[in-house]
Amino acid sequence: MVNLAIIAVLAAPATLALGAGGCTSAELAAPQVHARIGPAAAQRVKRVVALPATCGSLALHMVRDATDHATWEVDECSRAALEGIDQAVRAALDFAGYEVIDAERVNATTAQRHEAEQRNGRGDGERTSQTVGATFNDATPFEQAEILQELGADGVLNTRIWIGADVGMSGRRTVAVQVRLVASRDRALVWARRCELEVGAGRDPLAMERAARCAAKGARPQ
Repeated sequence: MVNLAIIAVLAAPATLALGAGGCTSAELAAPQVHARIGPAAAQRVKRVVALPATCGSLALHMVRDATDHATWEVDECSRAALEGIDQAVRAALDFAGYEVIDAERVNATTAQRHEAEQRNGRGDGERTSQTVGATFNDATPFEQAEILQELGADGVLNTRIWIGADVGMSGRRTVAVQVRLVASRDRALVWARRCELEVGAGRDPLAMERAARCAAKGARPQ
């Protein structure tokens, strides 16, 4: 069994732009990077399927209705923010030397396979109006393995974002992004990198993108 190595690196400017208000603070903690090497690190993984980022949040924001009644709702990552993170991670992997296959291409291949199965199942060759299970995540593990083989993909990359709850009166919280690469052959871990940023009050998609670049930086194919 290969032992997992955990490396903590602290490297960042002391001042970080915060939220929509544009305030700055010199007291924010420096970003922390944690890297883990998995048992598949020695495998050749060059061509990678990058799946869309997912997000979880404990942060709250105030919402007022037509009567000016205020309620608190969970502050989720917006679609635009997730797309920005996807682009940042894929750009970092491209720069590092990986060949990245966009998730949209993977989803199109998955949809085509399911559509063909539906036509064959009907027996009349008629094109179905709606394809069920059109994304890679909808496919069964066996189907996923076949799709990855068709695309010639050596690995699968997942990106996960966590937004912590506000702490104290300052409204500061932690934004963490983890990028995790597994080998497509057996789904064994190649490497995982996680970057945690402390940010100030207000929603800041740029901070999430910065954390994503921070997490993906330094990854190199075998």
